[in-house]
Amino acid sequence: MPAIRSTALICALTALAAPAFAEVDGTDPAAMVAVMQSEGYPATLSTDSTGDPMITSKMEGIEYSIFFYGCTDGQACSSIKFSTAFNLQDGMTLQAVNRWHKENRFGTVHLDDEMDPFIDMDVNVAFGVSDANFADTVDWWRVVLSGFKDFIDW
Repeated sequence: MPAIRSTALICALTALAAPAFAEVDGTDPAAMVAVMQSEGYPATLSTDSTGDPMITSKMEGIEYSIFFYGCTDGQACSSIKFSTAFNLQDGMTLQAVNRWHKENRFGTVHLDDEMDPFIDMDVNVAFGVSDANFADTVDWWRVVLSGFKDFIDW
């Protein structure tokens, strides 16, 4: 019997020693807003035209949105997309879009009918990430925006 008690004690102590972390996922957009605000970014939660959550914020002098996808009745969303658009006087060429994609791992660019670029970054949040991981994802978006602004001489 002592071996069983020792095993139970080791399991209990291991569980207590496991690092606890807060988690954000697609079921609690307000938690994402809280992480963004704790990192010093303005963030407002609202809903988009289909009733899904949407976060608006600003960094690097650029307003952007975080759209939620894979939602069930506006809840329990499985992924998000950071997105913003730039209105360029002469638009952007397809060759420049291709060069961006060749030279940059993060940040997908597509053009509207006037050849103005949209830049997006998709993130899977279906099974949750730690607050620190989400804060790092927001920082990656900052890196993408900064790099794209330089790329288009914004």
